[in-house]
Amino acid sequence: MGIEQALILAAGRGVRMGPRGQSIPKGFIEVGGRTLVSRSLSLLAAAGIRDVTIVTGHLAENYAGLAPVPGLAVATLHNPLFAEKGSFESLRVGLGAMGGPFLLLESDIIYEPRALATVLESGHDSVILTSGPTGAGDEVYVWADDHHGVARFRGMSKQRTTHPDAPFGELVGISKISAALAHSLSIHADEAKPDSDYESAVVRAAGDTRIACLRVDDLLWGEIDDEAMLARVEAHLWPRLVALG
Repeated sequence: MGIEQALILAAGRGVRMGPRGQSIPKGFIEVGGRTLVSRSLSLLAAAGIRDVTIVTGHLAENYAGLAPVPGLAVATLHNPLFAEKGSFESLRVGLGAMGGPFLLLESDIIYEPRALATVLESGHDSVILTSGPTGAGDEVYVWADDHHGVARFRGMSKQRTTHPDAPFGELVGISKISAALAHSLSIHADEAKPDSDYESAVVRAAGDTRIACLRVDDLLWGEIDDEAMLARVEAHLWPRLVALG
């Protein structure tokens, strides 16, 4: 059976977005006249996802008013500790609603449909999607080791000097989580430090469960953490996404 459920982490306060982040959650940033979360939900539905759970926190009421997407059931779970803890806590909150394998996404990304297709069509149980260098700023680098032709996840960090070798790719923010990996993540999420991000849980869980890394060198995608990153997406990425149709 194919994967039919997804978990979107959307509790962050968007501090680096300044005044815009104080008025809307990052998932409600608009690019091309459409919010990031609305576009993501439509792409998920088109890819065969039927159930989406969004973990909310900052300005959670915005998500209560999301327009329905045909064929997609959307539910929200509130993370009451969003202002005190990192995205590790949002992951812990969301894991309880997941049964079986699922897609894990960040709410502040914009991406082409190929991103979802690459992950969903992979034969690996658990997958982390990466891209080639973007130069976007605030990249999360992913390292992997070759195991019989399969890139196996080893670690990730915003600091390139964390590992002596070159990174395998840049974290996109879309992953496939097997039931076994979800179980391991739930164990490590309970051990989280207050300010830990969800990537820390993945790094810990990788010691218990194998995770494959996939890289699409020319993938069209972008993360929006501040106004400069939004401007870059609007000027350079959005026109290329529009050209895809």
